[in-house]
Amino acid sequence: MKIALYITEDKNTKDFADTIKEVILETEPETEIVEIQDKIINEGNWDNLQKTFLTKDADCIITIGDTGTFLRAIFLSRNPIPVVAASSERISFFTEIAPNNMRDTLQAVLSEKYLVDDYYRVELQDARSRSPITALNEIALFPKDSALLMSYTLVIDNNVLYRGRADGIIVSTALGSTGYALSSGGPIAFGSPDILIIVPVNPLNKDHIPLVVPNSSDIKLTHLRSRSHIEAVVDGQIRISVEEEISIRKSPSTVKIIRFQSRKNILAKLRNRLVELDLRHLEGVPPSAKYIFKLLLTEGEMTQKELIESTGLPNRTVRNALNILKEKGVISQRPHLRDARQSIYFVS
Repeated sequence: MKIALYITEDKNTKDFADTIKEVILETEPETEIVEIQDKIINEGNWDNLQKTFLTKDADCIITIGDTGTFLRAIFLSRNPIPVVAASSERISFFTEIAPNNMRDTLQAVLSEKYLVDDYYRVELQDARSRSPITALNEIALFPKDSALLMSYTLVIDNNVLYRGRADGIIVSTALGSTGYALSSGGPIAFGSPDILIIVPVNPLNKDHIPLVVPNSSDIKLTHLRSRSHIEAVVDGQIRISVEEEISIRKSPSTVKIIRFQSRKNILAKLRNRLVELDLRHLEGVPPSAKYIFKLLLTEGEMTQKELIESTGLPNRTVRNALNILKEKGVISQRPHLRDARQSIYFVS
């Protein structure tokens, strides 16, 4: 068996990765392990990183880090290799391997005794893209400079639906419905239905409400204009400048995610997560602040740098959101014991 480990560059994560390797080789000494270093993905390197992502003949990928690590590995892997998330600290919705269950779950991986959930992705194509850019959760379009509006025309299956102006627009999968789309007023999709969710972010015309369309739909956004360049934020991990017209549709490639729990327990996990996402007391705050609040709820305490990396939002947007949340009294901060220049933010 060949296992690829996709590892974040962090001391605690590296230590956890070393422990995982020890357990794997102790259990199955003949296992071949390939280590891949997690890298920040940007507009200049994403295409080359995809081409050189060495997992073609691996039996599975174990990502070791946070949710961002998991999403970057999925973004880079163009082959339908089962992926499982491991974390020593922040336990997210995707995390299946943690210190308290590591030996049992790794044994299940090595003996291939696990469930595999298939999730569809969305892909973005524009004139500048050499190949489609895929997302597991969502593709969000925003002006590069925050606090600017963008105008656009929404076309579905060659029918012009409306012309609008908004802070941005999000196209989400069913799986991504509890992410940024939810923070911007979108619905929650249970049971992985075959849909796409389109959510205008703070539209000037309040009749431009979130839409649910079949995932067979061809979604075009044309006449994209703003006073700054418009960027596509893919799963919060990569920002790509786009032209005045783009297409978003269901990708032909799926993602295979390893699970060790029953589907009943998965739904219970999602239900517990949604209970935490009661954002009614944040009515009126920007979607970015709601998104960061939700991330702190689900991921646990984080530094400003980690929030920027996880969300893909500009530095200023994250700083403003943190200030708003502190003024609302819903988050607090404390000094980072190992780095006096940073603070750690957490839900009060």
